[in-house]
Amino acid sequence: MAYANAYISVVTLPIFRYFSCGMKFFSLFSSQLKPLWKYAAENILWRVIFSHNGYIVCEERDTENKSVAFSCIESSTGNVLWKNRSYNEPWWIGIEGITHDRLYLHGFKKPDMPEHLGIIAVDVLTGNELWRSMTSSFLTDDNSFVYGFRDLFERRVYDKFDRHTGTFIEQLESLPPDVEPNLQLEKTDFLFPSAYRNDDAEVTKALSLLHYTDKKITGIEYVHCGALLILNIYTAHEADNTMKNFLSIVDTTAEKKVYSDVLNESTPYPVPDSFFVDGQTLYYIKERKTFVAVHLAGNQS
Repeated sequence: MAYANAYISVVTLPIFRYFSCGMKFFSLFSSQLKPLWKYAAENILWRVIFSHNGYIVCEERDTENKSVAFSCIESSTGNVLWKNRSYNEPWWIGIEGITHDRLYLHGFKKPDMPEHLGIIAVDVLTGNELWRSMTSSFLTDDNSFVYGFRDLFERRVYDKFDRHTGTFIEQLESLPPDVEPNLQLEKTDFLFPSAYRNDDAEVTKALSLLHYTDKKITGIEYVHCGALLILNIYTAHEADNTMKNFLSIVDTTAEKKVYSDVLNESTPYPVPDSFFVDGQTLYYIKERKTFVAVHLAGNQS
């Protein structure tokens, strides 16, 4: 999976972007929304990945010094379980996938080449490395065994490992029929924004409410969550051809802004899917280094 140019990356294609939130958000008489938590990374938040049981692993990269570290936080509270862990490779390492209790990392066959090589199993709760095999590429974890693969001359073979110890069990010429090689291990059912193309009357009305009608807008994304409309807006800095990136939440029933933040003071181009919604929580990255969660159903009267 490709990395995300130092912006938000949720290890999924935006196939859920048109889902309705399906619940009541915010009330007409509620107060302003506030962040549920903020996580400040020391370097660029290159990628974030969610487990199905409430953990978020962050891949943080220092692009100048070519170093990478990993951290884990609880999605409900923002509590940091572990931070700035590295695994014997300063740069050529990345996230493969996550289960309820395991984080899997990979190396690369060659620097600057996309092919993954190696399986590094990490305990999600502690960040401790449990085992590694650097001769096989990760395929899947079926909660009993981990399967990797090796491409030989004109054929592929599969390696079966004990998921707890990493002990090599056997080489297989084909996968067992009950093993799904394309199983999506991480959580992917997020609500992503849609691009605004003058085709939504509520967005048009909200832009007027926010006094953006006279500004040079270069891009807009939005999500409807019940009465809440979440907007990601780019306006032009004419002096240096960059853009300022705002996030605003409008209560369309009360016709008022209930939350706002600046995602980027200056960015050379719009970045798609700069925010996403999981259930009742909005997530976004601010200035490439701060991960923010906002509880959309909070502060109800």
